[in-house]
Amino acid sequence: MDLSKDYKQIMNSIDGLVILDRDARIVFATDDVAKEEGYECGDDIAGMSIRELIPTNTAYKVLETGKKQYGEVYMVEGLTLICNSFPIVKDGEIIGAIEYDVFGDTTTLHHFLDQIAELSSELHYYKQEIKNIRGAKYSIENIMGKSKVTKELKAQIAFAARSNSTVMICGDSGVGKELVAHSIHKLSTRSLRNFIRVNCAAIPSELFESEFFGYEEGSFTGAQKGGKKGLVEMADGGTLFLDEISQLQLMMQAKLLRFLQEKEIVRIGGSTSIPVDVRIIAATNENLWELVQQKKFREDLYYRLNVVEIQVAPLREHKDDIPYIANSVIESLNESLGRVGPSHHVLGIEPDALELLLQYDWPGNVRELTNILERAMNKCYGKYITVKNLEGFLLANPVNARAESEASGRKTLAEAKRNLETNMILSALKQWKGNRTRAARDLGISRQMLNKKIKQYEIEE
Repeated sequence: MDLSKDYKQIMNSIDGLVILDRDARIVFATDDVAKEEGYECGDDIAGMSIRELIPTNTAYKVLETGKKQYGEVYMVEGLTLICNSFPIVKDGEIIGAIEYDVFGDTTTLHHFLDQIAELSSELHYYKQEIKNIRGAKYSIENIMGKSKVTKELKAQIAFAARSNSTVMICGDSGVGKELVAHSIHKLSTRSLRNFIRVNCAAIPSELFESEFFGYEEGSFTGAQKGGKKGLVEMADGGTLFLDEISQLQLMMQAKLLRFLQEKEIVRIGGSTSIPVDVRIIAATNENLWELVQQKKFREDLYYRLNVVEIQVAPLREHKDDIPYIANSVIESLNESLGRVGPSHHVLGIEPDALELLLQYDWPGNVRELTNILERAMNKCYGKYITVKNLEGFLLANPVNARAESEASGRKTLAEAKRNLETNMILSALKQWKGNRTRAARDLGISRQMLNKKIKQYEIEE
């Protein structure tokens, strides 16, 4: 085929192609356009007015406005056509217009939309997967509670998020140090970049350097073709969270210190320095300064890491938050345990059961609370967790708070009353989906009294 001579045959392969002159008369039309109107071929309708031949066609508007038209819809012989139209300009003047079909019928359009929906669903899935792998899962909103301790913690997180200084998060096991790290990242200017978590105790020492700094192709037997980025590079522009930093071996402590000083890395088997902009957040449940005194942790690295220090209090120091934390955990567990629907949903904790949670000393902190609630929910067949659901879990553990409660007198009773009422109000509001009138009726109090207690206890619905 001679493309320069057979342009008409080429253009005839474009669905619904029509070329108009300045007066909206057809200069060229493909055969399918002509056949839709009862003619044999495109030559049979050349010279006809598009407005007379196809009254529903709107391509002539391009000649009047000089503006392109996208996705114009019109009907022809029972078919719904979607077309694009463009003006033809020469020497600054409109001399005609060109139109072609985007979709020749609604069946094709629906198929296209189905494909878009499918691709959109896949894209959302993969975005979520990437977010789960490289993004921060939690934010400061996930830190539940109204106690002074929790308010101070949130203030510290907000302050730390303002700078790029290294942060050291200290606290007992299970207090939620990782949640604090996620929250700092989410509030910082690095929130749109990667959040990479490294468990310093979980990576074998012989693999730590290659995982941490990456390697070049052929640097060792079994090395991946093309090499591999390390966790530090993956966090470039974002945040690198070093959990259980106290478990890092002395040899790797030296390499981490060098990176913190130079802000660059060299992959295993490589010779080129790679600059990396990353913020370090470290966490430990051990006293690092004691480890420094014992020569188990480098003093120079300690000072590099401990620029901004955040102490996360154990749960026993802010028991007022237990109703809020417990309700949040229960809501999350309902979904993860598949307890959906009115007949299966657990709405909260009965007052007597909550009192047991408030008396317990929580050596395992929030992690232990979460574990006990999950175990209790697997024994719960009603809408509320009861004392019986906690038997064998909570009561099997050492409880020293009961004596403390009895010794502390009236103040502890007032606190217990506040916690019980808070939990009951939250549960009622949740059951009635925020309807205060029904919640008040369920609680046996007036709506005015309910509003007063919500304000008094600073309850967030």
